[in-house]
Amino acid sequence: MAAVTTEIPSRSVTSKEAQRNWKEVTDRALREPVVITAYGRPRHVLIAYEDYERYAQQRRQQRQAYRIDELPADLAAEILAGLDELRAPLGTLEDGEVLID
Repeated sequence: MAAVTTEIPSRSVTSKEAQRNWKEVTDRALREPVVITAYGRPRHVLIAYEDYERYAQQRRQQRQAYRIDELPADLAAEILAGLDELRAPLGTLEDGEVLID
């Protein structure tokens, strides 16, 4: 399963700005990620709790391990389709040999 990544626009504030304007920074984080910098370098990202939960759930799903007899049917079908694609011949040579990528 390939992870889908998208670039999320974010606002950047210094750690001092974040301390001075904590309410505004946390309110903005409810709408978009806020990068908090220190000494000109990104150090932290403040996001809404719901966004964090969604991210954590995706990470748990990506790292899920299954015993073969407990593999969900949709995941098994996806794996088998991928294997079929890997085994699909590209063509045949003149001597009858099958080309597989």
